[in-house]
Amino acid sequence: MKSKQKKPLPIAILSTGLFLAMATIPGLQPSAKAQTSQVAGFPDASVLRITFDPPGPGKPKDTAGGASRDGGQCSQELAAQSSCVKPLMPTTQEGLTVAERPVFLVYVPETSAKQVFFSLVDENNQHIYQTKVPIAGNSGILSFQLPDNAPALEIGKNYQWAFIIVGEQGLRPDSPVVQGSIKRIAADAALKNQLANASPLERAALYGKAGIWIDTISTLGELRKSQPADVNLADSWKKLLTSVGLEAIASQPFL
Repeated sequence: MKSKQKKPLPIAILSTGLFLAMATIPGLQPSAKAQTSQVAGFPDASVLRITFDPPGPGKPKDTAGGASRDGGQCSQELAAQSSCVKPLMPTTQEGLTVAERPVFLVYVPETSAKQVFFSLVDENNQHIYQTKVPIAGNSGILSFQLPDNAPALEIGKNYQWAFIIVGEQGLRPDSPVVQGSIKRIAADAALKNQLANASPLERAALYGKAGIWIDTISTLGELRKSQPADVNLADSWKKLLTSVGLEAIASQPFL
């Protein structure tokens, strides 16, 4: 049954509990090298192209970035200049994952702010996890993985998330924000078997073909972050982001 679409949460709800004790964010899992492996249907991983096939009829589908891709704060001109906070989401707004604790990617422009507030709530608007993420003020792509002390996402359920830049005066109604939804699904047996024998780059391709955007972009992003000098990875990353309308930030570094 198709999930009922959730409306983005207002800033006032998302900011509840802002001054609660914040948990320390552990680092992302160790980077994996894009070694080649034998997976049926894939060429040499060094020349593998990553594409995203949005879920079609019969596939789990959910919407993300409900308000707008920029939280209603950016004009098209500013977006083209990479001057907005933007989630790394496709224009189709799909936010599927198979991970218990997925990685969220968001572009942050140059800012004087020192923190970004992250909030995750369930279908009943109950806070699941919230924390402050330190930033250095430079523009780039911020990757944040739900830590071990955060509840695991449940299969089949929708969650609302938000990143809000926290200025000197704290959270305000006009604080730059991006928000959306994410749904965890179960990988079928065939996909599980392919993933078990795949290299990280091949896993990104498999997720993309299955229409699982969150894991496609985070898997390729982790490779790109760990191997910034790899020209093949840089090309795959640029082509993937360009294919979903994010070419303006395709060359941005990871923070």
